[in-house]
Amino acid sequence: MNNYHRYIAVSCIVLGASAAISSFAQKNSLSVVELLGEKYYVYKAKKGDSLFGIARTFGWDDNKLAELNPSAVSPLKKGMLIYYPTGEKVEVNEAAREIFSEQSELHHDVKRGETVYSIAKMYNMPVERLYTLNPSSRNGIKAGESLLIRKADAVNTADNSKKPVFYSVKSGDTLYALAQRFGVTVESIMQNNPGVDESNFRAGSTVKIPVRGTGVQMVTKTLEKSNIDSVVIHKAGKNDTWQSLANENGVSEKVLKEANPELKKPKKNEYIAVPKVETVTVEETVVAEDPRETSDDGISEIYDEVHKVATSSGPDAFTAKIAVIVDDESSKKDREFIRGFITGIDRQKNSGYKIDFKAIPASQSEADVIAQLKDFAPTMVFTTSEHRLADYVANYAEESRTPVVNTFDVKSNTYVSNPYVIQLLTPPALFNDNVAHYANKRFGDRTLIFVGDEDKNDQLAESLYAVWDSSKIKSLASLDNLIPEMLNENGKYLIYSFETKKAEVIQVLEKVAALKEQMPLADISMLGRPNLIVYEGSMEPMFKKASLSIPSRFYIEKESHASREFNQRYKSLFNSVPVKSLPLYAAVGYDASCYFIPALADSQGDINKLKPSSHTVQSDFDLYRTSNWSGFLNPPVYVIDYTPVGVVQKNVVSHDD
Repeated sequence: MNNYHRYIAVSCIVLGASAAISSFAQKNSLSVVELLGEKYYVYKAKKGDSLFGIARTFGWDDNKLAELNPSAVSPLKKGMLIYYPTGEKVEVNEAAREIFSEQSELHHDVKRGETVYSIAKMYNMPVERLYTLNPSSRNGIKAGESLLIRKADAVNTADNSKKPVFYSVKSGDTLYALAQRFGVTVESIMQNNPGVDESNFRAGSTVKIPVRGTGVQMVTKTLEKSNIDSVVIHKAGKNDTWQSLANENGVSEKVLKEANPELKKPKKNEYIAVPKVETVTVEETVVAEDPRETSDDGISEIYDEVHKVATSSGPDAFTAKIAVIVDDESSKKDREFIRGFITGIDRQKNSGYKIDFKAIPASQSEADVIAQLKDFAPTMVFTTSEHRLADYVANYAEESRTPVVNTFDVKSNTYVSNPYVIQLLTPPALFNDNVAHYANKRFGDRTLIFVGDEDKNDQLAESLYAVWDSSKIKSLASLDNLIPEMLNENGKYLIYSFETKKAEVIQVLEKVAALKEQMPLADISMLGRPNLIVYEGSMEPMFKKASLSIPSRFYIEKESHASREFNQRYKSLFNSVPVKSLPLYAAVGYDASCYFIPALADSQGDINKLKPSSHTVQSDFDLYRTSNWSGFLNPPVYVIDYTPVGVVQKNVVSHDD
């Protein structure tokens, strides 16, 4: 190719590109209207315009332009409206793409016992991201403060197609509207948020929205579909109205107004664009709608299905099918737990409850354990491992929507992200925070005296420091340094010792008792570390002299009616007394059996409706979810008071105290 021809070729390419750019710019200057699910460019004709010229200016197909605008005969009348399809469909769920424009930030109000790590896991975010959003949280967090979970400038405003999002419910929101907005189903929202139903779905709560399309099923249907066949131009007469034009042309007023967005009403001699609508029969793949989503009764039915609630009535309506995954069949703990559970079942033999019970050894392969669970189809599963809740059991709980009670593992935080895990033992952070707040509420007017070498691992001491008035805190290396002359004769004091070894604890108790005798008008009490409860059998008289209070997750009032009944039933079944331990493992099984079986039966299997326990032997139960998509915690703990007058009092402490 010589230089001349090369120049001509390049010039043609440049001119073509320039024309395309000019056409694109021209189109962007046009108005766009939506008619029956299609978008159309709208051009207002000028004097001397022709359809061919308009098509060339905007790069449109002149034949298609003429077909759509049959009354646009050249020369065009000034002011006539000319329509041409943009080729872009109107998205039904387009509003959901802009969801974060009004929901840009998300906050979490810290609850007692929560940690940075548990909150990060709850929202499936890296801990470092939480620290970045809340720099002060590196130094610790406190109940009641608000943490930023999502910033406005960190939000993907496109859609939630790749991962779940968290949404703060606003006034006026409903489950159905939210499902439509995010392109999911009501059922999928409930499955991702087992703590939610229509009655507690309220402004301010946070819900986890699953990936777009979750739960949505598509079906092929034969539909009658309305399309715009053409747009004719009508010159308005004196008496024309939207209604009269709609009636004359067989089109709705809504479509007429949408086709003429600049006109408030027809005026004489103005040009009115009148869409001609045709109805055709087509086969389309559409969303299979669940009619239950639009009514309260229907949503209640969906809730019952999600939670496997027994909806029939009568004595045979619900069977409590309990499976226990036994960690070690030969261990005292597991053997006594099973015996205690059976004792509880025996207590309920005349209650009218239907009960099936199955023990599954964890010594089998994971596949064998899961196979037995699937075959038995329990309504609740208990595990007896003290180390960690096995992942395969947690996965079974979530996949089958079967509650699993983590009975003895105190450190597990699986409940934070798994809505079907029940954490039976209060986690350390919540335990210590609950006790510290209770102690402050009860003894907050006293001077708190820490005695001994400070133990940096003592989380209860740390929680006490956090809630107490700093001006009322003293620290002493030894109780020998606390002489009566240092105290107010009528003062109030609470002594906390870091000591845990038996001999050292005895010395501290003796010194506190002596100090109380030397200062009879002073109000002196002692708060002990939780592990001091193991010395109760041999040191109870000393506990009483020192006015000692001990926090504990377990406590049995030996002379209570519930305790005596338990021991009698156990002995009649197994011809022996429960094996001594702390906690009393047989009593753990007995309390779990006597609480969960009737609670499940009375709620027809709905774990959201389990009521607090009463008349238990060793443990109290009052379950609550930490979020709508999390599992359950059991927060009640005890503070046991040993009084100089010989009375031992059990105080139940919950997360509300």
